[in-house]
Parts: sequence; structure tokens; C-alpha cells
Amino acid sequence: MSLESLLYDSSRKAVENAAMALEDNPELFGDMLGLCSRPYPLAMRAARVIQLFCDKYTDALFSYLDFLTDELLRTRVDGVKRSFLKIMIDKIDINKIHNSGLVFNQCLDWLFSDKETIAVRAYSIDLLEKFAKNEPDLRNELIIVFENVPLEDYPSLEKRRSRCFKSLNIKDITYK
Repeated sequence: MSLESLLYDSSRKAVENAAMALEDNPELFGDMLGLCSRPYPLAMRAARVIQLFCDKYTDALFSYLDFLTDELLRTRVDGVKRSFLKIMIDKIDINKIHNSGLVFNQCLDWLFSDKETIAVRAYSIDLLEKFAKNEPDLRNELIIVFENVPLEDYPSLEKRRSRCFKSLNIKDITYK
């Protein structure tokens, strides 16, 4: 059975089955990660499997961190962005992220882009927060960014921003 055939649809069951197949054959992890470079919907499905697998087996990812970072910066598939951002937020030490400056800037670009989905923008806020916790000097940059990104039309992003500020001990911005 090929990895592609395991990703027959986007259902939770299909993703869980593919993740279990990876558990039984961890040597296929790199191949599954490689599917994240393919077109939608295969890339999105593979990225979701990688995310689910990494929830249990984070160590499997460490030798592939450069690929994950490069693919995050390159992909146009929303589901890949979401899954890879979530992995970086929840599982990866910020100091181990390859091209971390480029990732930080990409998160800023996604935050400013009305073309990005709310989920990608929200996860970008979360990863920016993680960067700022690791590098306190970035707090001031985030303040300036959030002063220039009106989020009041997006309650979930506004709430994320407020939570980020609270976490970083920054006085919240009041828009006029």
C-alpha cells in the first residue's frame, strides 16, 4: 500500500489511519513529509498526518527540521501552513528553527495579509509570541506591528493578540 493511497480523503479517520501506518513504519516518515511538497489536497492531508504523528513522536521530526522550515516558507497550501505552524508552536524549540528570521518575517507577512486564512494568521500570532518570549527585544517590534494591523474585524485574531500581549506582559492596545 502506498502512502498516497492512505490519504484517500481529508477525514479524521483517514488521517489517523495514515498516522498509525507511520507508527508501524517510522522509516516512511521522510516520505510522508515529502508528500507535503505535492499539490493540494495531498499536501494538506500529508501535513495533517505529520502533525498528528509528531504529537506522539516529536523526536522523529528533528532530523527534518530544515525541510519543515523550508517547506513552510515555500508552500502555498493553507493546510500545510497550518499544520507546520502548529508543530513549530507546540513541539519545536525556537532556537532550533532553521532560518528563524525568515520564519518570523513570513509570520508577519501572513498576519498583514487579508488573503491568508484566519487560522494561518492566528497561528502566526502564536509563533510570533513564541519568538518574542525567546527574544525579548522582539516585544517592541510586535507592539509596532499590532498598532498597524487592525484586527477588530476579526474577533478571534483580536483575542489572540490580547492573549499574546498578556503573555508577554505588554499593555494592550486600544484602537480609536
